Amino acid sequence: IRNVERDDISFISRTLGCKPIASVDSFTEDKLGIAELVAEEGAGASKLVRVTGIPKQEHRTCTVLLRASNALVLDEAERSFHDALCVVRSLVKRKFTIVGGAAAEIEVSLQLSKISHTLEGSEAM
Repeated sequence: IRNVERDDISFISRTLGCKPIASVDSFTEDKLGIAELVAEEGAGASKLVRVTGIPKQEHRTCTVLLRASNALVLDEAERSFHDALCVVRSLVKRKFTIVGGAAAEIEVSLQLSKISHTLEGSEAM
């Protein structure tokens, strides 16, 4: 692969299990990675490089391609996807979650209401 963006080099290196090189002089076998197929494909007006047939590794990676009609919609889709990944990461780290939509506040209100029924006078308020 030639002319790779600097931001993508570490991702590709991790995915293929190889080490990046800056020149042909430092090209050695221990820096190579393994893949069955590397192909450049068209995706609309742009091109992307598809890498398939990578041996299973401890840390697998994947790419999600987000497309939209304009930059604003694409930015919102990217934020939503990032939020979803954060939820998954949180669930992997800790096996519980608190649902949104003020569900925690409603549950606290219901429990306080139950307790207030057992009290008398001004304490019930």
